[in-house]
Amino acid sequence: MEDTMSSYSFSHQFYQRWTCAPDPVRAAITQELKDITTLLQADTVFESFTFHTHDLDTHVDELYDNYNAEQAIAKAIIDKQEQERAAAEKQQLEEEQKKEAEETARKAEATRREQAETAQKEQEKNEQRAADQNNIDEKAISDKGVTENDPDDNSKIEKTDSEVANSESETSDHKNADGKTMSDQTHGLVNHHIKDINNNTSAAINLVLEDSELDPADQTLIRELENQIDDYLSEQMMLMSENLKSWLRAEMTQHFSEQNTSATTENAAKKNIH
Repeated sequence: MEDTMSSYSFSHQFYQRWTCAPDPVRAAITQELKDITTLLQADTVFESFTFHTHDLDTHVDELYDNYNAEQAIAKAIIDKQEQERAAAEKQQLEEEQKKEAEETARKAEATRREQAETAQKEQEKNEQRAADQNNIDEKAISDKGVTENDPDDNSKIEKTDSEVANSESETSDHKNADGKTMSDQTHGLVNHHIKDINNNTSAAINLVLEDSELDPADQTLIRELENQIDDYLSEQMMLMSENLKSWLRAEMTQHFSEQNTSATTENAAKKNIH
């Protein structure tokens, strides 16, 4: 019997399938082999011996069903956690973008107010300059009345009027240039912030696409691959079962043959004695 056990060997594929089998399944098969080994011992009473598992095939099927159910539950938990994590990250990103947009709007408003105050101060300066110039003009008119017959004074008055006109023209040009500069600065700043918001929005859209679900075609391919794995494992476990049954049949046949030979020898010896 020991020679038969030592001469029986399993293929490399069998060991690979064995290591991939769930722990409860391997434990059940190992216990079955232990029971068979115990049964084959000389001091074991065959009539009173009982196996730990009444039906190994049914028991292994139940263990596989339990294992698959546990795996499905574990996968569902992992999927749910992943969805919650993705939702939390999305919400955090949206909050950050909202804060960024609010900060950008606040800075733009502060810049607008600052520019408005600067423009107001510049306008007040121009109005003050205009008032001062009016005072100068009134004084010039008054002086003209005093020196009406003096050609030199008339020349001075005309020169003063020309200077006033030039000053007003320069003041108006300066005011228009300042207003245009401030308008261009405000427009450029707003465009800059709008570009920042658009860039942030594009980044958010990319993240949402990365976390989206697979399309039906990809999901179908994954399911087909999973079914192929299930079919392969089922076939290999069936082959393993056939191998074990063949080994059991050979061992038990040899065991019963030896018992029958021993009983025949004893009966012949008794008849010779009588």
